[in-house]
Amino acid sequence: MPEMVLATSDDLVGRLAHEGDPVRAVVELVWNSIDAEGTDVLVVLQRDSSEAIIATKVIDDGHGVAAEEVEQTFGRIGDSWKKTSQRSKNGKRQLHGKLGEGRLRAFALGSHVAWESRCANTAGVMQLVTIIGDRSDRHRVHWEVAPAPGEKSGTTVTISNQEQRSLGVLQSDIATMTLRSHFAPVLLNDPELSITYEGVPLDPQREILRDTPIEVEFEDKSATHRCQVRIIEWRSGKHRALYFGPDEHHFVYEEPGSDVEGQYPYSAYITWDGLTSERLDVLSLGDMAGSPVSDLWKAARQAIREYFVGRRRERRREQVDQWKSTGVYPYKGAPKTEPERIERAVFDVVSGTLVPHISKRRDDARLTLALLRDALRHEPDKLTTIIHEFVALKPEDRDALTSLLSETTMSAIIRSANLVTSRHKFLVGLEHLLFDPDDSSEVGERDHLHKILERELWIFGEGYHLMSSERGLTELVRTHLRLEGLPVKGVEPVKRWSGKTGRVDLHLATRYREHDRVRHLVVELKAPDVTIKRAELDQVEDYANTVLANPVFASEQSHWDFVLVGTDLHELVENRLKPGEMGCFLDPEQKPGRPKVRAHVRRWRDLIDENKRRLEFVTQALEHDPSISEGFDHVKREYADLLPPSFTQEGDADAG
Repeated sequence: MPEMVLATSDDLVGRLAHEGDPVRAVVELVWNSIDAEGTDVLVVLQRDSSEAIIATKVIDDGHGVAAEEVEQTFGRIGDSWKKTSQRSKNGKRQLHGKLGEGRLRAFALGSHVAWESRCANTAGVMQLVTIIGDRSDRHRVHWEVAPAPGEKSGTTVTISNQEQRSLGVLQSDIATMTLRSHFAPVLLNDPELSITYEGVPLDPQREILRDTPIEVEFEDKSATHRCQVRIIEWRSGKHRALYFGPDEHHFVYEEPGSDVEGQYPYSAYITWDGLTSERLDVLSLGDMAGSPVSDLWKAARQAIREYFVGRRRERRREQVDQWKSTGVYPYKGAPKTEPERIERAVFDVVSGTLVPHISKRRDDARLTLALLRDALRHEPDKLTTIIHEFVALKPEDRDALTSLLSETTMSAIIRSANLVTSRHKFLVGLEHLLFDPDDSSEVGERDHLHKILERELWIFGEGYHLMSSERGLTELVRTHLRLEGLPVKGVEPVKRWSGKTGRVDLHLATRYREHDRVRHLVVELKAPDVTIKRAELDQVEDYANTVLANPVFASEQSHWDFVLVGTDLHELVENRLKPGEMGCFLDPEQKPGRPKVRAHVRRWRDLIDENKRRLEFVTQALEHDPSISEGFDHVKREYADLLPPSFTQEGDADAG
């Protein structure tokens, strides 16, 4: 049977070389030196009289490449000897490279590459192995062996930039910071290793401002996993990157981190032992990579965002405390009223954001902060002028604020922020009312929960308007007819499918302009101590069947959603739910001339979490994270007339 040998094309080798990324080429060559068990690695840039880089050298004192290892080391692409080994040649380190592509990266630094490696052969004789590669014939290398006096092993890689390619990026601070960040884990974990770039040791310890480990849980479809996220904040620079790897030494995949956190310079190292080479290959797809890789990717980024939200809050508190201690802070004592508290909270956010632009001189800072306070209190629309004149915003920051204020007002911005934070606090307070073991037992369905939610209808959807509350089915008919533009006189009493009368808790409806559609939401609330069973499900299904069967509701333009909300579901109820349909248990096919009707059952837990997620982006931007006590206090203050007397009495006692 004839054979055919598949040869690697020069075009493929060129793509693997990534010739547009010289910094990455240096990274890969240094990794080769580390995998060769080098303890001192030097990167040297050679320049001509015009300071252009004409050659790059990477020098190490590792074990080198023996003559009998050349074919195994350089003869295959995509199938390195490292793929079948976990540790380096003499067992000193875990290996980084596995695909045999690292050496090709050298062509990003020049057109001609020479490896000169001193290594003892199997007989113990020291030899100098010289291996030559050229971009004009990238998939071939030439090598020769010569005697080498001495006993010291090591490798020198010289990449000649004969084509005078621009390598200026190697001389920038970006290159130094990228290398320091990339090799920080292995340098911090291996005190014997030293990497020197252009005469300067890469010492990450000196540049670390904070080093914070975080354990993060994430779930895929079948299991819960744990990964480690190590966040290192740098003292200076603009480097922001995420690194993913299977262990704390090697981070094979790297991606920019500015979209996760754009203010602090940092590196985040995400370690998960489930990151096989196949999973690392799809990490670049992010949230489209498929489970569990996408779950890891999203959970790590969320953990990093939450960490820096806390850091900004902490830095703002520190700055405010410093202003207070030096007498610069423009407020005295504690706020006495809710408007004062809100004003001060907004002031802290605005002034905290402007810290880099506020003078360090005490008198100047006092004047600037006083002007900011007065602008917020009396003339918020002129705040941009105050900032421009006394805080000296950067042009791009000033333009952004001016543009925003040209579309709205500072008063509107403050009101919007207050609306979002109030909603966030309401959700936290509602969570307490529903799930606190002591207080939830006192909360009644109609006496308390029902009446509170009438004022917070946004929890069911922004588009709905309250049409009827605690009304019978006949009133639903009247509301429906009004929205359809039909007369409501002479409406006959409507009964449930079973023949009994019925009352719904909340009926919300809105008219969609598109196709003149009318959408109804009927909510049936259950108290916190009620577990939804078959009887509650049958009640709501009865309402839905009434709408389906009664000719007065007949309209193809009407959509009816019946939602039963409770704390927990009985197993028999869960068995009736349609998989992947958000708690839907009734969804018959729409018939001609009849409305579309669906019925759902939802847990309070899910409803609260969905609303929290909707508010999450804005509350993160505002760095607002109310405590349970703050949320409960908000609900007690806003709904004192609707809560059990014991709640408001507790509040009065606390106040006294």
